[in-house]
Amino acid sequence: MAEATIRDIKGIDSLCTGCGACVAKCPTGTLGMARDTEGFDQPVLDAEACVSCGACLTCCQVVNPPSTSKPIRVVGCYASDPSARKAGSSGGVFGLLAGGVLSEEGVVFGAVYDAPTRSVVHRSTEDVELGRILRSKYVQSDAWNCYRRVRSALQDGRRVLFCGTPCQVAGLILYLGCRPEGLLTVDFFCHGVPSPGLFSDYVQLKERKRRSLVSDVTFREKAHGWREQHMRWYYADGSVEEEPSLDNCQYFFFVHDYSLRKSCYGCDLYSRHASDITLADYWLIDEENDDDLGTSLVLANTQAGESVLGSLKGRVAEVPAKDFDLSLYRHGYTMSKRKELFSILSNEGVEAACGDYFERECAKMARMNRLWNAGGGGTPCRPSQGSGTDR
Repeated sequence: MAEATIRDIKGIDSLCTGCGACVAKCPTGTLGMARDTEGFDQPVLDAEACVSCGACLTCCQVVNPPSTSKPIRVVGCYASDPSARKAGSSGGVFGLLAGGVLSEEGVVFGAVYDAPTRSVVHRSTEDVELGRILRSKYVQSDAWNCYRRVRSALQDGRRVLFCGTPCQVAGLILYLGCRPEGLLTVDFFCHGVPSPGLFSDYVQLKERKRRSLVSDVTFREKAHGWREQHMRWYYADGSVEEEPSLDNCQYFFFVHDYSLRKSCYGCDLYSRHASDITLADYWLIDEENDDDLGTSLVLANTQAGESVLGSLKGRVAEVPAKDFDLSLYRHGYTMSKRKELFSILSNEGVEAACGDYFERECAKMARMNRLWNAGGGGTPCRPSQGSGTDR
């Protein structure tokens, strides 16, 4: 891609992460984002209106991989305040970071579920309450709509916390062209981003069956414990539906690599985060330190991140993070089922994909697990390291 030109934005195709930095950077508005046949947002160029200024390529992470760094400090911890810990999908650390920024009249950007569009979108605490930004959302959001607002808030001298996937954070930094003072970026160990189009179609399917609109959805409830993940669907008629996450097709397709964006399968950002702080579930916590209420693994990747992490002293309880190894979190995805899923979605629709096909795949996975366990191998299907907003 070293000799890339403006015309290559359209041709990046499977390498595109969907961060949308190119769209936000375009000074003439000739770049936009549109859903492809698999339901992923892709940059679309109005070639006739394009002035070939090349601004889009300056912030494309495929052309210009962002600078990254190894973690300075790694710690396991959780919010000492039980209510703060309960509010998050893991140890509640993101809520503490966000609270610190808000206490200084700053603004926080992150992913929320948007009922009118049946999608996960990026919004700020100027638009929604912080509680809606907390917790993991396993769908790709439209972060590019916030990049200009982040820049504007920084120019106004406000502190900003931006939380997103590793590629969204990388896209923001490339869009800004630097790491401005006052900006705190937070990402997480990302399992990949499932199709927003598939999610929207699935929500509509649920609504038709329930005969009521979905007003909210949470992907990881901890009422049954941190490790026993549950999804909870809230309907406009006041009813609530809850199910184990792995019993839900949306989560199953996500965690088993069926529905991820093409670029996720070759992504190496697990090992080179551009953010100040990286959050994750500390699944490998020692048993004696695990009370099943949620513990975060926190990586301070920059001096700014280390400073902010240090400011949490007294508000978090720390647990040992022994022998941390980034390679444990490497992406080892397989695309073997991806083509099959999207073919069924295209030819038979979401009801077939999330009905008979999902049930068949679940049965196959159950058989594999039984055989694996019978051989003394344990289960090959432990929970994902996540792709959410809060850890």
